[in-house]
Amino acid sequence: MDYAKILEQWARIQPDKPCLVEEGRTLTYGRMAALARAYGKKLEGLEIPRQTVLIVRQEPADQLAAFLGAEQAGWVPVLGHPDLSLEGAEELARVRQIGWIDDGNLRPGCGDAPVPAPEWCMGVLSSGSTGLPKLMFRTWESWGDFFPEQDRKFQVDRDTLGFAEGSMSFTGNLNVWAQLLHAGATLVLATSLRSTRWRALLDRYPVTLLYLVPVKLKLLLQVLEKEYPSLKMVLAGSQLLDAETARALKKHFPRSQILLYYGASELDYITWLTYEELLAHPQSVGKPCPGVKVEIREGMIYIDTPYRVDGMPRPCTLEDMGYFDRDGYLIFQGRRGQVVNKGGLTVSCSRVEQALMKVPGVRDACVVPIRDKERGEDLGAAVVLEPGIPLAQVRKALRKNLLPGEIPGQWKTWEALPLSGVGKVDCRKVRDNLESGV
Repeated sequence: MDYAKILEQWARIQPDKPCLVEEGRTLTYGRMAALARAYGKKLEGLEIPRQTVLIVRQEPADQLAAFLGAEQAGWVPVLGHPDLSLEGAEELARVRQIGWIDDGNLRPGCGDAPVPAPEWCMGVLSSGSTGLPKLMFRTWESWGDFFPEQDRKFQVDRDTLGFAEGSMSFTGNLNVWAQLLHAGATLVLATSLRSTRWRALLDRYPVTLLYLVPVKLKLLLQVLEKEYPSLKMVLAGSQLLDAETARALKKHFPRSQILLYYGASELDYITWLTYEELLAHPQSVGKPCPGVKVEIREGMIYIDTPYRVDGMPRPCTLEDMGYFDRDGYLIFQGRRGQVVNKGGLTVSCSRVEQALMKVPGVRDACVVPIRDKERGEDLGAAVVLEPGIPLAQVRKALRKNLLPGEIPGQWKTWEALPLSGVGKVDCRKVRDNLESGV
């Protein structure tokens, strides 16, 4: 089974139903299937054995048409970042051994690329420590076997109208789209970073499932002016969601459930928690999902899950740090390297960041480890403040809830935190800015 086969099944049953809605463009199941077939025939025309292909497209609809077409031809698609340069694509293909590149110009990539395993249906990219994404492969079952549980938890069925923002090279978006495709549902996708345009789409379509990372949920909340009674589920992941933001979401989406999850490109959903659990355990990312086991070894999170990329050991670690509270909820402390030792005191960037988000007048915050000439390492804080709120007031308020050694030594105010291509806060850019003193 693969996603191209799922598309063909639904295209026969409901050819005129919208599959993907973008601003100014709607693709029905029938039209998406036709585009996928055309791309598949293009690859079949090469008359070469099954291979991997790096797909680079600006528009999500074009990404998905090529992705599905590659599967239809028996190839293994890998979605690259839409802004990947020609040189970057060629380096990625060479180092990660991807057979072909299609950035509008279909051409050979790595001449020595191995023939992909028959059970693989897609490749996914995840940022490595060197900055060059690492390539991993998935079987259908690694996501598909969990879709029934996702459908139950996220209240997804054939009538679901989902909403997301951004590129399909972000595996969070790709997973939500794949789940909705499997259900025969529809995804509304925003392609602009302007939150006013997200609001316009929510005003136009009776969305039932909203998926955004927390930093983008905060941007959306700044422009919302009314309630949206059709919304049943707000899904958020990749970052902690603070209680104040959760309460604001409930105000605009009063009939919705709010679900925060902890997951990874290499794995799938690991833990999740509801709105009520979030309020009771504000530092937590929840309890393990069905079929997933989580344990702590020397402060590091280990996960045993069948929903993982091929070759990932069981159990495995992503080098995330954490612990379970006395009620069995996982407390996420950040990636190893996001925990700083200051004079013998171990300080979690995540804990300090969450404390900052509770300070009145702080709209957004990012806390990162930085180099320090005297201590070796320290904490740096980048904050977005409400108009008229002085930074000194924020520092003073933070001292009421944290130990002196937990207070960041370097501070910088921003109008808006920088975001990466997948919508997460660009911590590397924040750290570089703090260390440079610019």
